[in-house]
Amino acid sequence: MRILNVADFNWMTGAERDSASLSLFDICRKVSLAATRADHLVVEFSDRAVARQGAPLRLKGLGGGWANRRFLQTVDELKPDLILLHFADQISNAALTEARRLAPGVVIADINIDPIDTVKNARRLALRSGVADALFVTTAEPGLAQHVGPRAFAAYLPNPVDRSVETGRGFEIESPPFDVLFPASDDGPREIGEGFMTPAAAVVRLKASLPTLRLSTPGVAGLAPAHGYAYFEALQSARMGWSLSRRATAPLYASDRMAHFFGWGLATAIDRRAGFERFYTADETIFYDDLDDLAAALTRLIADDKQARALARRGWEKTWTLFESGRVFAYLLAQLFEDGGARGYEWPCERWGGAAA
Repeated sequence: MRILNVADFNWMTGAERDSASLSLFDICRKVSLAATRADHLVVEFSDRAVARQGAPLRLKGLGGGWANRRFLQTVDELKPDLILLHFADQISNAALTEARRLAPGVVIADINIDPIDTVKNARRLALRSGVADALFVTTAEPGLAQHVGPRAFAAYLPNPVDRSVETGRGFEIESPPFDVLFPASDDGPREIGEGFMTPAAAVVRLKASLPTLRLSTPGVAGLAPAHGYAYFEALQSARMGWSLSRRATAPLYASDRMAHFFGWGLATAIDRRAGFERFYTADETIFYDDLDDLAAALTRLIADDKQARALARRGWEKTWTLFESGRVFAYLLAQLFEDGGARGYEWPCERWGGAAA
């Protein structure tokens, strides 16, 4: 199969960037890796980079026309069987319609990994209605059917782990310098307990409950975020990881950091309300209800490192059994190309919307 994978990929073309910000852990990258291993031909296209390159003063917002022309040239030369869109905002619906003419029979799927209840993401979810064949979202919400056209469907997509990316074995480290890793990309409020709290405030509260906690917090309270190799080092530096998503009550939604932690072999703490007890037992992850509950669980595991390492190993094993990128990609293809969609996976396989039947 010929696959055109459209995403930012953080190609270095924007003068506004002060670092490469490589997309080492992003789902778009893992999809490319998994598809290539499965003997598919994958061509990556960065719509944002091409838009910057073709715009006056390299301003991305002025280069949409250029990006669409280059996209259609790529479609014409490749004649892809499948186009995958990851927040490919620079590609217009008109260009996707023309892509169907240039590559008859092409299947188009939109992939969205952000919380579904933000205003910005609501626009993105609805953007491809009527032009995409499928919408894959990392939230298991049947109401996503409202964002697809009459012959399309929405479906759940779990966050994958990839053996080229999550290469660590955290449970094998004898004495890591930190108890818990808690990275954040910004200080926007996260859902904790009965309300919302910024990562900086959450750190203050957690440290107050557990003063001796050795906590690594890249990106929190003015600390530099961990990008590239620094993120690999951060994952290698802790026994446990706290996966605090923006929303804890969205069904099966989690920041992709959860997959990074599990895949790296950290004992991973996640909010119970997201529903991941569907996959993991209390011997494989740290479920908590609020900050006090989290502090109590961390206290127990810090006092018993053998138990913490065993829990981390079991969670790691379960994650690689269920969510290895090749298996997740095979599920995506089954949803798109098999009669009746995917079957036999542990996560929801329903196809919500006009094509569900």
